[in-house]
Amino acid sequence: MDKGGQRGGVSPTDGESPTDRSYERLALFYDRLMQGIDYAAWVSYIEEIVQKYGGHVTAVADLACGTGNSSFPWSDRGYRTYGVDLSAEMLEIARVKAAVRGLDVTFLEQDLCSLKLGAPVDLAVCFQDGFNYIIDIGDLRQAFQAVYKNLSVGGFFIFDLNYLPRIVPPDQSVSVVREDGFTLCWSAEYKDEERLWGIEARGTIEDGDGNRHDYLEKHLERIYEPHEIWSLLTAQGFTSLSNFQAFTFEQPHDRTLRIVYVAQKV
Repeated sequence: MDKGGQRGGVSPTDGESPTDRSYERLALFYDRLMQGIDYAAWVSYIEEIVQKYGGHVTAVADLACGTGNSSFPWSDRGYRTYGVDLSAEMLEIARVKAAVRGLDVTFLEQDLCSLKLGAPVDLAVCFQDGFNYIIDIGDLRQAFQAVYKNLSVGGFFIFDLNYLPRIVPPDQSVSVVREDGFTLCWSAEYKDEERLWGIEARGTIEDGDGNRHDYLEKHLERIYEPHEIWSLLTAQGFTSLSNFQAFTFEQPHDRTLRIVYVAQKV
C-alpha cells in the first residue's frame, strides 16, 4: 500500500462525501508507515541511473509525492524540485515540513493525467507504485503523455510498478501493524483475470493532542505487464532505455516484486 491519490484507484468509504477520498485520513498515518524508507538512497539510485545513460539533471518532478519525504532529498541536493500529488491533505503536510527544513519545493495538487508543471524538467520520477493506481490503460496513456509534455528534450522518466501480486496467493491475506498510539490492518486480494489488486485498510491513530482518529479506505491497483508499459511509452515518443529489478541493475523476471522503468525523451 502506498501513496497514490491518482485517478481510479481509491474508493471512499461508506458515508463519505465524494471529495473525502485519496488518502485524506491516511495523511495522519503516512509518515508512520514510511518511517523505515531511506529516501536519500532512492535519490542516489536514480542519480546512478541518470549517470549510466549520460544524463544531466537540474530540475526534478516527484510524482505522487505524498507528504513530501521523497521530494526533500532532491531539494537537499540542489535540484529545482516539484512535488505533485492529488491529495490536498498530504500536500499541506509536505509544505509544512518543507518550511521547517528550509527547503524550496514547489508542491502542486494535480492529477497525473493532466500534469502541468509550468516549466519543463530534466527528470520525472514516480516511486512506490504510484502508476499502479491508474487502473484504466487509457488514463495511463494520458498520464505518460502529460509527463512527456513536461520533460525537456533529453529528459528522463524513471518510475516503478508493483509486480508483487503475480507471486502472492489469490486468496485474501491480512497484515497488521501495531505500535504505541497507532494500529493499521489491511487485507489484500488479487484477481488474476482482471489483474487487479484490491486493498482494504483500516486503523486508528492518536494525534499530539491525544485525539483518536479512525481510518477506513479501499484501494485498487492494476498490475501491468512490461510489454504494455513499453508500448504506451514508445507510442508517446519515449525511447525505452531499460528496466530493472527495483533498486538494482539486474534484469527483471517473472517473479520480480517491483520493476523500475527507465525512458527518455529524445
